[in-house]
Amino acid sequence: MNLPDILEFIAVGFRADRFKTLMSSLGIIIGVMAIVVMLSVGEGLYSGVSSQFSTLNLDMIRVMPGSAHFGGPGADQNRNPAEPAKFTEKDTKVLENVVGVKNVAPETSANVVVSFRSTNASASLTGVDPDKEETLKGDVAEGRFLTGSDYKSIVIGNGVSQELFRMKVTPGNKIRLYLKDRYMDFKVVGVLKEAEQTSFGSPGSNENNQMYITHKAMKELMGEDNYYYGSFQVIVYDPEQVESIIEKIKNDLLRYHKNEAYDATTARDMLASLMSILSMIKYALAGIGAISLLVGGIGIANVMMLTVKERIREIGVMKALGATTRDIRTQYLLEAGVLGVVSSVIGIALGVTVSYLIGSLASLPSAITAQSILLGLLFGVVTTTIAGVYPANKAAKLDPIEALRAE
Repeated sequence: MNLPDILEFIAVGFRADRFKTLMSSLGIIIGVMAIVVMLSVGEGLYSGVSSQFSTLNLDMIRVMPGSAHFGGPGADQNRNPAEPAKFTEKDTKVLENVVGVKNVAPETSANVVVSFRSTNASASLTGVDPDKEETLKGDVAEGRFLTGSDYKSIVIGNGVSQELFRMKVTPGNKIRLYLKDRYMDFKVVGVLKEAEQTSFGSPGSNENNQMYITHKAMKELMGEDNYYYGSFQVIVYDPEQVESIIEKIKNDLLRYHKNEAYDATTARDMLASLMSILSMIKYALAGIGAISLLVGGIGIANVMMLTVKERIREIGVMKALGATTRDIRTQYLLEAGVLGVVSSVIGIALGVTVSYLIGSLASLPSAITAQSILLGLLFGVVTTTIAGVYPANKAAKLDPIEALRAE
């Protein structure tokens, strides 16, 4: 038997029992669709995180109290159980003296309640040194940024200005900030540009709901005898030297914080950890889809075994007419392979559709890639072909005389 004849024979068999063909291919369709959808969602998350972090300065070093390790194997063992370090102006000087450091910006943050014209809302407040915040100075859309002589002046984010209250807050307006049992009145001197928001932050991480005052005002609002910095943003001259500068920072701070925990990291560290985690999630999701595909393969094997039993006389006639064992085996393997190809194509089409629907309706990132489509097709065809091996061998080994006697 030549290949065209075998393929025609397979097509006739599919048309003769459409319901059985549909039921046998359903498991493969669902499995391939699951693989495509899950790989696409995983790839979308991966690409989304990468694009969000691409807007950040990956070479800026953040020095903070406590341990700042990000996930990964062994992270628990690396955490320092000591008390978090308490940073002061003395530490600012230490960091500024590290060779290779261009700028050191100390910051202290707290969540506060903002009151404007009898309406209250929550926002994040950060105490800064105006002379050190070069990036924020360039982000002012209205008014001006803080100066070193400002005391009860405040710069607010675009969200605080336009979204938190019924009326827009503009430069010149007065707002009241509450922190614990203390409050202070501030005059708005500037409004920042609207910041692009990531899809992966916590509710409190909205940059548009940030506000900035001087450290002097922050100290009074907090009302604590000892005022400590919450972190430092360190900018270096040469990004290629970031790792060596981090080591110098840790060593120099050790002189003043021997029994205290602190760490120096970059956004690059967190990005690398997130990428590793998302890669594992992506392939774990694909693995779940592969389980569905395995179930579909078992279903095809069962259906083909039944097909062999139903077509015993047919196989006997074919052998009596000169079909060889190889012809019979080839026919059944091709039947499984064709079923796999058709089912995989349908599953891929459905998977692409579902992925786009998830992206548009559920606001989840998804990315259809050639890799996910090829993997879905490969898994579908290989699974069905493997599932057809045993039934094909069983059909090929049938004795033609016994087959013709079968009822």
